[in-house]
Amino acid sequence: MNQRNDERKVYDFAFIGLGASNSLLLISLIQKGLLKNKRIIIFEGNSKSENDKTYCFWASDEEAIVNDLSQIISFRFDKIKVDDDVIKSIHNIPYHYIRSIDLYNFTLDKLNEENIHVVREDVQDLELDGDYNCISTKEDSYKSAYVFDSRPPIINNLDNHILLKQTFFGLHIRCEGSPFDLDVFEMMNFNVDQNDFTQFMYIIPFSANNALVEFTRFGSKPLEYEYATQLLDKYILENFGSYEILNAESGSIPMTTWTNAVHPSKSVLRTGTSANLIKPSTGYGFKNMYLFAEAVSKRIESNNLLNFNKISLPTKSRFKFYDSLLLIILFFWPSKGKSIFSKLFSRVPIKRIFTFLDEQTNLKDEIKIFSTLPVLLFLKALFLYCVRSVMFRYLLAFLFVLGYNIIYFLQPDYLPFFNYPILLFGFLVVGIPHGALDHVISKKNDKGLFRFIAQYLFLIIINFALWQIDTTLALVLFIGYSSFHFGESEWIESDGKINSLKGKIHSFFIGLAVLVFILITHLDESKLIISHIIGLSLNVSDYLILPFSILTFGYLLIRTSKSNSNSTIGLLFLLLLGLLVPLFEAFWLYFIFQHSTNAWKHLKDKLSMSSIQLFSKALLYTSGAFVLFFILIWYSAYFKSIENFWALVFVFLSCISFPHFIIMHSFYKK
Repeated sequence: MNQRNDERKVYDFAFIGLGASNSLLLISLIQKGLLKNKRIIIFEGNSKSENDKTYCFWASDEEAIVNDLSQIISFRFDKIKVDDDVIKSIHNIPYHYIRSIDLYNFTLDKLNEENIHVVREDVQDLELDGDYNCISTKEDSYKSAYVFDSRPPIINNLDNHILLKQTFFGLHIRCEGSPFDLDVFEMMNFNVDQNDFTQFMYIIPFSANNALVEFTRFGSKPLEYEYATQLLDKYILENFGSYEILNAESGSIPMTTWTNAVHPSKSVLRTGTSANLIKPSTGYGFKNMYLFAEAVSKRIESNNLLNFNKISLPTKSRFKFYDSLLLIILFFWPSKGKSIFSKLFSRVPIKRIFTFLDEQTNLKDEIKIFSTLPVLLFLKALFLYCVRSVMFRYLLAFLFVLGYNIIYFLQPDYLPFFNYPILLFGFLVVGIPHGALDHVISKKNDKGLFRFIAQYLFLIIINFALWQIDTTLALVLFIGYSSFHFGESEWIESDGKINSLKGKIHSFFIGLAVLVFILITHLDESKLIISHIIGLSLNVSDYLILPFSILTFGYLLIRTSKSNSNSTIGLLFLLLLGLLVPLFEAFWLYFIFQHSTNAWKHLKDKLSMSSIQLFSKALLYTSGAFVLFFILIWYSAYFKSIENFWALVFVFLSCISFPHFIIMHSFYKK
């Protein structure tokens, strides 16, 4: 009996939530007959009986979304008004209005026709269990081969990302007179108190005396209920006269440059807001959800479920860049939104704006659009974008190399006063601190800090002893685990998984390529340092510089072409910059601006800590590392020839990096 019951709880497709995205997905799958002979289960704890929100989109009559949803499109508007501008025609790309309750009931009707029932429970847990995903509710548990998860994302660890909220409160009213034009909707009316935010009225007429009047804010703080209702009451009375409230709706939509990662299970696909389908700069997402549903249906229809969790809409990176600029302006200069949107809609044809917001314009159209907007304001936003983005570290690296070469050619005697403070600062800020957090991420630390430190020092001593016994073996091991450690960080940054053999092999060769490129392109310096390590000499022909450089850089170039990460492009940029400076500076560029910075970001994300919190936890061990380093300098100055200093640094880095490599590998495996 128990076995039969378990079999009844195994499904082909499970849908968590019955909001807009999953509803559209179910409708698409049913219309294409893709749920025939499939076991389907849907989880939705709330049974909706009233309209609580609306879905709007613009689309021409030829677009499939209009035809597929024609039964539930309540209103269509062929004219638009923004602020006090003249009424404009949008008959070639009308604005459509759907009530959420109508979409909900339409979906239920489709499900009833297919004899698919909804489980009125909320999902509490979802985890992979062998070949199936185990879905747990308060009452029971189920298994499904594939899952569509529409639960909203938990937005945290924003790092340098912007997060605003589009909050709104609307009243469905009936007026005594006939103040509304049924053909015209007001998209943005800014003739309201801005309160140091971007605030506007949004008006959808249902008849001459019946409309939805909604107050909306773009800002870091949500609308307060009392403030919104008072402002709405004042606005309605002043513009439309006495009124009766028929219904109310409210909501909050994230406007953020942060993107949610794909689900770690390859058989779970995030949908809706969790699938990053909301346009960051506007809050519109219904049309994207429809297109997403069509894309998923095509994949299922073609029986191509490889990388199911990565199904997504095609995007163009420049539109994410545009969204980021606007969100930066709305975050740092929130009152400027009124002038931006007013100028946009008054100076640019509506169809071009809608096409732009659908991310279907070409570069020429986009230049025309931005030429109508405040140039200085967007330049300021561009500067902040560079500072906050990954590009900024590469800009700093470029400025360092530029400054180094200018001083080298003009006043080389002053070079140490420029070079060494910057190198030391880089190690102090991120180079050493990222390794001084090993005690935070190590499981062994749970058994006692003293034991952890003792084991850590023991590994350092063992490594140092190996250098005294067999220098060649110690060097080979150092290059081996350093290559794996550096490559592992690069592989993780490009969304690779380290648990597979493929991930381990790629990690090793990526790191090895980086090290070989840096060493071989500074061959004379590399020979000199290694020659000062007792008992070891390096015989490498200068004729190998060019082929080895091309080989290693070519391999990294191929890896970059297969990665979606900007960091991999930055890696190539840093390696090329390193050709313009000596060996130590070249390695410093990679170690500080690439390896340590990426590792620091990984630690922030997984430990859910800010940089300040991480610095505070790393401070003691960072100080200890610097004490050991200055002892090394003193030892080199008084007991050894100063020319052996860099060889001692080489051995020193080998010794302290060995336990760090072991701990970080364990961290990345998680």
